[in-house]
Amino acid sequence: MTTVLTNIRPIDDQLSEFHALIAGTCLARTDLVPAARDADVVLDGRGKIATPGFVNAHTHLPMVLLRGLAEDVPLRTWLETIVWPIERRMSPADVYQCTLLGLAESIRAGVTCVCDMYFATHEIARAVEEAGLRAVLSYGIVADSLDNGGREELAKTAELLEQWNGAAGGRIRVAVAPHSVYTVGQDVWEKAIQLADDHGALIHTHLCETRAEVEEWKQKTGETPIATLNRIGAFSVPLLAAHCVHVDPSDIEILAQHNVRVAHCPKSNAKLGSGIAPVAAMLDAGIPVAIGTDGAASNNRLDVLEETRFACFLQRAAAEEPTALPARDALRLAIENGRTAVGLSDVPFADHSPADVVLIGTDSVHAVPSDDPAATLMYASASTDVADVVVDGTLLMRDGELLTIDEEKAKQDVKSLRRRITD
Repeated sequence: MTTVLTNIRPIDDQLSEFHALIAGTCLARTDLVPAARDADVVLDGRGKIATPGFVNAHTHLPMVLLRGLAEDVPLRTWLETIVWPIERRMSPADVYQCTLLGLAESIRAGVTCVCDMYFATHEIARAVEEAGLRAVLSYGIVADSLDNGGREELAKTAELLEQWNGAAGGRIRVAVAPHSVYTVGQDVWEKAIQLADDHGALIHTHLCETRAEVEEWKQKTGETPIATLNRIGAFSVPLLAAHCVHVDPSDIEILAQHNVRVAHCPKSNAKLGSGIAPVAAMLDAGIPVAIGTDGAASNNRLDVLEETRFACFLQRAAAEEPTALPARDALRLAIENGRTAVGLSDVPFADHSPADVVLIGTDSVHAVPSDDPAATLMYASASTDVADVVVDGTLLMRDGELLTIDEEKAKQDVKSLRRRITD
């Protein structure tokens, strides 16, 4: 199918000159393609901003089931008394249903790629394949040693790599995901690193999320969690670290030296009282900081545009500096840095690159007038303004209508599951 865009208004001047074709014959501009009138679909860009799709660099999609259940409580209480007991009751079929709702929310927010960590990952992959998004998926490994569940956990990831890495025409890739330094023993970590290296896969983990986590680890080992991962060779392979809220200058130096990618989750970190990550310092060090929403149980939304705006404002508030993280730089966290973080090295809107494009309306009352596309997106637009979403040249949403997910069924399925699982 050929999809054609007309009357394009790009997010930034550097994107104003499209190459003749994007993703081969998948996406093109009418003034560059004489046969455009013969296209299967024509999207009119008048009154809309065109942007590469947003990347959610760290999330737990099925946790939409827990949205609003665990509010205004300490993190440990949140996890141990509410989240984990409910998750233990979720079946693989439940995970699939919840994932579809999370993907529907993601598409509506202009997200074209998600980086997810959870369990029953085969079901998450099945939902992603059907919905049409791009995804890096991982099974969260939790085991304190190889002899105490570690081998079984690693085997699940190996099976996932075998079945799903490169599936759906390359839209789905698999990462290796030791949950954290404090939930995974060193021998398990070492095998996980080897598994990732053998498959050329990304490692996806949680790192330095709370002050207590870091201080307890330092008391136990005499070093920071980042120093530990550096010592055992975790940074010898591509690694995406979620959070990195409590990092010191030496930690930042290590991350920069080893090209570690960071998924910044500002709303989750703020809501749970974890703190504000030093994003400006990490960016200054050359670390590719991307944007993640975390799960809907701790956010409560999967809205990367809103997340990016919040990240921008938090950095300005912390620095007491109104020029910190300007609009275009902030948006790069959700686009270019997001693609780098999850291993999409191609350049959006370049010849033969994947056609992952979002059109966002500018005629809502909160967005008028709209003179600067980047400033409009960063400071005024809402996810409800997202009109059209294209992934790999395929329309997932057109004029606000989801095309690959039955949205009403997804909502009703999760509502029914919520009532059943919390009784």
